[in-house]
Amino acid sequence: MTTLAAFGEGMRRVARAPALLAGVLALTFLVALPLGVTLRTMLGGHLGASLAARDALNGVNYTWWQEFSAQAAGVGASFSPTILGFGAVLANLSAMADNLSQVPVIAAAGTAYVILWIFLAGGILDRYARNRPTRANGFFSASGVFFFRFLRLAIVALAVYWLLYHYVHAWLFDDAYPWLTRDFTVERNAFAVRLLLYAIFGALLLACNMVFDYAKIRAVVEDRRSMIGALVAATRFVLRHPGRAAALYLLNGLLFVLVIAVYAFVAPGAGGPGWSLWAGLLVSEIYLLARLFVKLQFYASQTALFQSTLAHA
Repeated sequence: MTTLAAFGEGMRRVARAPALLAGVLALTFLVALPLGVTLRTMLGGHLGASLAARDALNGVNYTWWQEFSAQAAGVGASFSPTILGFGAVLANLSAMADNLSQVPVIAAAGTAYVILWIFLAGGILDRYARNRPTRANGFFSASGVFFFRFLRLAIVALAVYWLLYHYVHAWLFDDAYPWLTRDFTVERNAFAVRLLLYAIFGALLLACNMVFDYAKIRAVVEDRRSMIGALVAATRFVLRHPGRAAALYLLNGLLFVLVIAVYAFVAPGAGGPGWSLWAGLLVSEIYLLARLFVKLQFYASQTALFQSTLAHA
């Protein structure tokens, strides 16, 4: 199977399992709901029956926003202008690229979300590998079988990413960048060097992510119990088929970039009440749905490529 064929087959497998997409969307909503309710309570308590509350109904009151941010704690500390529209995407990308810490409660929710994804990943990959409906019993049975295996793999992945951020990221941006730009007098040249370092670090992250994806796929398709064995086998697969594996990852990555680019043009800003508020909410939900579709597309297309390459049905 060629790279384009695997990409198209991944699209078909995702489209043939709409319940998976609806399920992960519901999961995302349920994880975010307690944070949203908590933030709503904090905002309501701070606004009360003040004049600022009346102004907030008609648009953004930045004076009040700054006052609220100065005293906010917990999830309230995340309520900043960067949450509006495309600013949230840029803030998340910047945090990942520059190794910035998150608000503890947001980090805790993110950790819970990742653990839930680890649980569901076995069922999702099993459904795409079989390429036929597995029903709820089959899905959750596969999820349960592979949960602790994937949890062990996640510990290895966490160690690898910690090494990348703690040592490689620190060396690139704290040591190499100042040394490379020490004699520069033009800001754009220094910015170009920083972009190059971002590209190098990003390539390392993506390569590790691709190997861990194929480790999960091999574990499910071949029913592997040893995650170290699955990781070694995944590395071997990527090294033996670097062109197809990288090209497919690039195609999926371009789909992800396309989704972000479209959202950048249509992302809602700070609007007033009424139809514009609901339109902005609808656009944001469609973007979230598209992001989740891309994540499932990664799983489905890589599974299709692996099965076709090694003749695994």
